[in-house]
Amino acid sequence: MKLIQIGCGHNPLSGFQNYDSDLFLFFKYIPFSEKILSLFNFIPKAFIDFIILAKKHNIHYCDASKKIPLDDNSVELIYSCHMVEHLDWNESLSFFSESKRVLKNGGILRIVVPDFDFLINNYKKNNDVDRFIFQSYLVGDKPKNSLKKIQYFLQGHGWHHQMFTSKSIEKFQKLKFSQVIQVNPGITKFNFETSMNLFEREDGSLFFEFIK
Repeated sequence: MKLIQIGCGHNPLSGFQNYDSDLFLFFKYIPFSEKILSLFNFIPKAFIDFIILAKKHNIHYCDASKKIPLDDNSVELIYSCHMVEHLDWNESLSFFSESKRVLKNGGILRIVVPDFDFLINNYKKNNDVDRFIFQSYLVGDKPKNSLKKIQYFLQGHGWHHQMFTSKSIEKFQKLKFSQVIQVNPGITKFNFETSMNLFEREDGSLFFEFIK
């Protein structure tokens, strides 16, 4: 059984083939790269820790807006938590198409995305626009030094290009999966036990499953 996670970041799952788009992943192929980079004081420890993590868990590179490097009809489950919002709609269409291609018939794509209604309701309660902007990741600071510019190039800026509500299922249902459903935290149509946390980022998130 093949299970994959797209956009794993620092949270690879046991029993899954884990993918991420962080260009720092390419350092995992260089022997002793983490020790070499640690000699440079200006490189944040988090970068080096990610390289160590990638080597330990064999995290693979994958740009989710392009081709998933797997064969057609080869995967039972794809999991992606808080990744799709970092793609624009056209890029996410490519991700959904590629997910459908690699899934076996009856296979499931499970995504977790930010709930925009949750953010709006929080804003109405506290009327704090700065907090709303911070929580929504719709905008962010421009890189002000060379290290930040390098980080943006290698890891992306992390801003959100899309927002989702429960009504997003209406456009998801046009993607030609056999079924698209919104599920509650802790619930899945996948019938096998995995290391996937079905409650991951439960507060302020929506859970959707796409069945091929």
